[in-house]
Amino acid sequence: MGLGRGIKRSFWRGLAALLPALLTVIVLVLGISFVHNYIGRHVNSAIIQVLAWSAGWSFDEASTWYEGHLLSWLGVVAAIVGLCVAAYFLGTFIGGRILRLIESWLVRLPILRKIYPGAKQVSEFFFSEKSVEFRRVVAIQYPRLGLWTVGFVTGRSFRAVAEAAGRDLLSVFVPTTPTPVTGFIVAVPREEVIDLPVSVDEAFQFIISAGVIMPPAERLASLEVALFVQKEEDAAAQLKGQSEARQPDGPDAKPPHPGARS
Repeated sequence: MGLGRGIKRSFWRGLAALLPALLTVIVLVLGISFVHNYIGRHVNSAIIQVLAWSAGWSFDEASTWYEGHLLSWLGVVAAIVGLCVAAYFLGTFIGGRILRLIESWLVRLPILRKIYPGAKQVSEFFFSEKSVEFRRVVAIQYPRLGLWTVGFVTGRSFRAVAEAAGRDLLSVFVPTTPTPVTGFIVAVPREEVIDLPVSVDEAFQFIISAGVIMPPAERLASLEVALFVQKEEDAAAQLKGQSEARQPDGPDAKPPHPGARS
């Protein structure tokens, strides 16, 4: 029994140590696959076409030579470098003006004008460099009482809803796992919102990892509680063993009192 319990405990400890690294690799692989499928392969196709034109080969011959020398990774690298350069350029003054021109064109299209503004607001909320006071990590009872969910306070709720409820309400964004850019907006009374002593980055790590990656402060507290409970159990077992060892059950045991009933 003791051996099986030790093996089980070692297994869960090893799994807890392995999961963060495994999740990191999975996210990295998914990100690289996304870049390759949507950008990298088109970059590779353009490189093969240039190679075929410069060498006088057909596209199939150039593709065979390109893939035979294991050069497909060039598309992913070029895509990542291109995204970094584009992001830096759009962050400059000239890039910002060009981006605003593109946005003015996108909001005129029938379908994109319904999607782009919302996507832009979500992006600005998560990646804005401005100091926003309402970016608080909180816990609320959702989807029902007794179940606690991690969320982010985004501001105050609709005035009409607050007046109808007769309480001060906060808008709390409840992200989903493992894609925290999607989720729900819940109007919660201010007094029912519990602030959590964790940063926004730590909360995102907790959400993306499905609760596996705990914030350091909270993880240490959990370990201390577990160690305390383990010490209490060991102390109780030791006292029980000592009590059983002191009970007289051998030939030296004292005879019963003469007045005691048999």
